[in-house]
Formats: sequence, C-alpha cells, structure tokens
Amino acid sequence: MKKFIIIIFLVIILIPGCATTSSNLSPMQIREITTKEFEGSYENVYRACLTVIQDNNYIIKNTDMDSGLISATVDRETSEGSQFWQAFWLGYVANKSTLIELSCMVNDLNKTAQQVRINIQETNMSQFGGKNVIKQIYDVGIYNALFNDIRTEIKRREAIGR
Repeated sequence: MKKFIIIIFLVIILIPGCATTSSNLSPMQIREITTKEFEGSYENVYRACLTVIQDNNYIIKNTDMDSGLISATVDRETSEGSQFWQAFWLGYVANKSTLIELSCMVNDLNKTAQQVRINIQETNMSQFGGKNVIKQIYDVGIYNALFNDIRTEIKRREAIGR
C-alpha cells in the first residue's frame, strides 16, 4: 500500500512538468513558438512588451531600449501543502519555489513592423537554495497568451495616441 501511495505522489509531482518542455523540438520549431511579428513603431512595441511583462507579475531586472532587450523574473513559492508532503515523503523540501526568468528581444524590422522573441526558463529551488531543475519552457499556450496580450496592448496604445 505504501508503494502505491509513493507512486501516486510521484506521478502527481512529475507529470505536470512533462507538458511544458520538449527536447524533441528543432531550432526552427522553437523559433516559431517563441517569435512573432507585430505592426507598430519600435517604441510602441517595446513599451507594450514592458507593460505586458509587468502585468504578468514579472519584476523587470534589466531593460535596454537601444538593443531591444528586456529581462525579468518572478519567484513563485510552492504551496505549503506541497512543501509539507515533500518533507514528509523525502525528509526535505525538494521544490521550495520556482524561479521563472523571461527575456524579451524586440527587433526593428522596419518603421512599421517589429519582431518580438520571448524566452522563458524555469528553475526549481530546493529548501537549501540549490537549483534542482532548470528547463526551457516551450508551452505554445503560454507564448500565445503573451503575444495576444502584446498585440492588444499595441492596439490600445495606438488608440490613445502613444
């Protein structure tokens, strides 16, 4: 019975992580997921990206409008219940929090078209501050949601004349 409970626990912990990454993607497939083109001025697209990243609770760590780079992070603490069960089963907390790092690059194609590439990396942190798992995120839904929000913010900014 105890083995059955352990197997169920491991399945619940491990399966959700399987859907967010894939090492089977080619560089072109990754670029297709992480890159979109937008109509608008360079400044408007860049500022729309900043707004959307902040709206998604990321803390902006670095920006450089000249190069188009935005880097940001968000730290999501694992629920106390999950931490309890990790400590109960493993004797320590293997996944105390998840640090998500996002980088966004806005490339100036011409006066009315810009290319945006977003990369997201997830790092699970243990109770001792160690990094357990570092993985790139290639979930199409996450990227599409960000790109749709950026598109909406660009249109909102154009409507108010920014």
